Amino acid sequence: GSLTRAMEEDAVATARTRLAEICSEFGVAEDHQLVMIGRAAERIHELATERDVDTIVMGSHAGTGLRRLLGSTANAVLHGSPVNVMTIRINGAES
Repeated sequence: GSLTRAMEEDAVATARTRLAEICSEFGVAEDHQLVMIGRAAERIHELATERDVDTIVMGSHAGTGLRRLLGSTANAVLHGSPVNVMTIRINGAES
């Protein structure tokens, strides 16, 4: 409904603002910033194919078991990725 759509739009606007703040610290150009809605791994795979990227770089939080190495989203991106995936452990991640 319209309430769900409004909440989604608000979440996207907030994410874009925060992403712009983070990217400005690291000199990431605006045309390299993208906020998408959907299942993260699927959307990342689609974007990698659409933009013909050669490597996906993403942060990873530790989890338990197999996910301890990558985190659930990073693990899902790795499996089925059309390109190489490099994960970077995020400082302060739970161990």
